Amino acid sequence: MNHPMPSLPYAAEALAPYMSKETIDFHYGKHLQTYVDNLNKLIPGTPYEKMSLEQIIRKAEGPVFNNAAQTWNHTFFFQTLTPQPAAVPEKLAELLTRDFGSVEAFKEAFSKAALGLFGSGWVWLVSDKQHKLSIVSTPNAGNPLTQGLKPILVIDVWEHAYYIDYRNRRAAFIEAFWNLVDWAKVAERCVMKRYECTACDYIYDPETGSPETGIAPGTPFEEIPDDWTCPICGLYKDAFRPME
Repeated sequence: MNHPMPSLPYAAEALAPYMSKETIDFHYGKHLQTYVDNLNKLIPGTPYEKMSLEQIIRKAEGPVFNNAAQTWNHTFFFQTLTPQPAAVPEKLAELLTRDFGSVEAFKEAFSKAALGLFGSGWVWLVSDKQHKLSIVSTPNAGNPLTQGLKPILVIDVWEHAYYIDYRNRRAAFIEAFWNLVDWAKVAERCVMKRYECTACDYIYDPETGSPETGIAPGTPFEEIPDDWTCPICGLYKDAFRPME
């Protein structure tokens, strides 16, 4: 499987003045491109050749893991940003208030974690199997998928993410980051979607799982093994589509 370079959901200059076109050109156009290219050079002829990025991240080590995780992490980061941010959706605000006290308390705790991470890495808002939200930091290419957590929001605090625009002022970059967060996208990631089989109309609901096929309640569709089949018609996961 050749992993393609992901497309940006906005123009390279669209995030200015908080993130310049020059930063996007280097961060997205060069750093991410290098991770994608390296991964595609490393996996031919290995057990990872036909795996998805998520599968590689959960199973690989060393250079394969590093380049797969950095490809996934950067893609997730760029997809978290928008030039037209809106207010935090009500449902997401309720969840953040439930687990952090308020939206502002969450942002303060997240910013503190991002500022305090020593060296290079990532700070994430994640959801666990019980749907509780928390903040985790991962050094270097670390990814919460390896801990069984679902990423919801991320900030890249490698220096290449901000040095062109902010030099060594990481705190200023973190403050600017909040002006670019796509809260609608973040809210969407908090909700476990239901999936429908296109052949027989069976609906997989993550809240109830599929105990008859060994899938426990609370399991997101994305975490079901690829060899799982529809309990009604027997087709594989790729026959399912997300429900609106």
